[in-house]
Amino acid sequence: MILNLLIIALIISSVAFFIGAKLKWLRWLLFTGLLTFMTIKLWSFYGNWGYVETYSMFSLGNINFEINLGITKLGWFFSFFTTVINLIISIFSIQKNLHEPDEWGVGVLWMLLAGANIAIFMSLDWITLFMVWEVMTWTSYFIITPGWKKSFRAANYYFLLSMFGTYAMLMGIWLLYSNPLIHTLNIQSSIMGLTHYWAVSPWGAGAIVSLFIVAFFTKSSVFPFHIWPAEAHAEAPDDFSPYLSGIMIKYGLYGILLFIVPVFLHLSKAGTTINGLPVLSYLMAWIGALTAVIGTYKAIISNDMKRLAAWSTVANIGYATTGIFILSSYGITGGLFHIVNHAVFKSAIFIALAAVKYRTHERDMHRLGGLATKMPITFLTFLLGIIAAAGIPPMNGYASKWLIYQALLTGKFPFLVIMIFISSTGAFMYLYRALHSVFLGQLPQKLEDVKEVPILMQLPMFIMMLLMIGIGMFPGYVLRPIGEIVAKMGLVPMKVTNTTMFAFLSNVDALAVFNMFALSFLVAFVFYLIGKPRHHVEPLDNYTAGQNPKDFGMTTEMYHFAFKFYEPFQNLFKSVKIDVKHFYDTVVKNVNLIGDGFSSIFTSSARSSSIFFMVGIITIIIAGWLL
Repeated sequence: MILNLLIIALIISSVAFFIGAKLKWLRWLLFTGLLTFMTIKLWSFYGNWGYVETYSMFSLGNINFEINLGITKLGWFFSFFTTVINLIISIFSIQKNLHEPDEWGVGVLWMLLAGANIAIFMSLDWITLFMVWEVMTWTSYFIITPGWKKSFRAANYYFLLSMFGTYAMLMGIWLLYSNPLIHTLNIQSSIMGLTHYWAVSPWGAGAIVSLFIVAFFTKSSVFPFHIWPAEAHAEAPDDFSPYLSGIMIKYGLYGILLFIVPVFLHLSKAGTTINGLPVLSYLMAWIGALTAVIGTYKAIISNDMKRLAAWSTVANIGYATTGIFILSSYGITGGLFHIVNHAVFKSAIFIALAAVKYRTHERDMHRLGGLATKMPITFLTFLLGIIAAAGIPPMNGYASKWLIYQALLTGKFPFLVIMIFISSTGAFMYLYRALHSVFLGQLPQKLEDVKEVPILMQLPMFIMMLLMIGIGMFPGYVLRPIGEIVAKMGLVPMKVTNTTMFAFLSNVDALAVFNMFALSFLVAFVFYLIGKPRHHVEPLDNYTAGQNPKDFGMTTEMYHFAFKFYEPFQNLFKSVKIDVKHFYDTVVKNVNLIGDGFSSIFTSSARSSSIFFMVGIITIIIAGWLL
């Protein structure tokens, strides 16, 4: 059942491989059809908890390599919502890629990635998870690098950190299996084994957990591995950026919830704790809060609209990470809910930015402006997206942030509350800057002929807007399956109805909140209509008090204040060094030098290449014999 779904993805991607440039629309239509089929099948999987598929591959020594796939509540939840978001994004991609010269490889690889996406969440053992994790890494790497120079540089950051995380995961898997107290590749069995090993050797078990935390943090861009989204999300194909930010960056958080959180929940009942949390979990909660603050600061000072959105993603991952590592029912519920909400509103934001780029071919915000009247649907999508991202009711982002605050306050973590509050306050700054710079203010003369994107690209925007409003009004439909996951972890799920969330400090009726906001806007609109008639004039006419702006040599570009929007704020923190980019630049440079050295050896002569090849083969054979 599960493997058949993955095989279908492989077959359709193979068919798409042979579709020519004249029928590129068919390739992307196949992609949307594949995701539609996957969504329907995943929906039919709901409730089949405990279903397992096992396929023997081969044996190496005393290790039996098997593919173990199954349906769990956590895995189904992630696979379903990520596939739905991917489906919505794919509709946008159909029109967007009709005139893209490099879309062939992107389409084929994206289909493989869609299959790997489901396989990651359905894997029951470490070998299967590691294999599909690598498929995900390599396919996404090649999608990020469609051919231009900046994309290769961005992909190098992503690849370097991904490989670092891969080696950390591989080392962690080896330590799990080689430990006589654990000695299993089954993920659930390794959780119990590691918990028992912790009682014997806290430092040894802590080292294993740390390796997996590094592996998962690199994929989810948690500090200090937070730099790759600003590079990769910005330079990736515009329709793939919503997938990177809305879906792929969540893989690491899934790993945390799958393996790390259950271990920490066992340790919170016995062992050294700080405020009821295991020491390592407490530290990770602080790292999440620090990630939120750093992501917020970097978003505030960004001028590239895609980089700003990418840094905003880093900040939101920090929120979710902090909530999850609080290890309470509210914290894990809020973290999981924010993962879903972020996937929705950040995908909507990136789709809107992709539409702007599609029409204007610009990413620098100071070169844009005044697009609200030219692209009203795109503007409305972006507006609702940033309202949700800022955590303002009645959009969906409000509910999950409210739950994270509930977790921090009830758990008595006042300093973490301050950190998260600083980040949330800063979110208003960078989100307003993006709204003002791209859609409000002066319209540059070069953009006077810009028009809204085609209807096929507008369709996913309408769907995203409905999701943001719908989840904001009826959070219970998402919180109920989350409650089942929380209960499976041994915690008491929070009480919810379709519209109301019941927490320790307060309750919120989301539908009542929505009605209040809707009524307020309606009253304001009525007053606007019955007010005195207004005479519309251009902004420059206001500035020159009615005189002709041309007499003063003024143009609209001169008075669109979007460049260095927060320069005083940036200067205030200029002396604060919180960037590790220089370190990674040095590492990338040295890796490239080593690679160039090996390349010169292998390309200098056939003889030297053969010698190195034979030495490598002999080394592998000897190592296999010794092990």
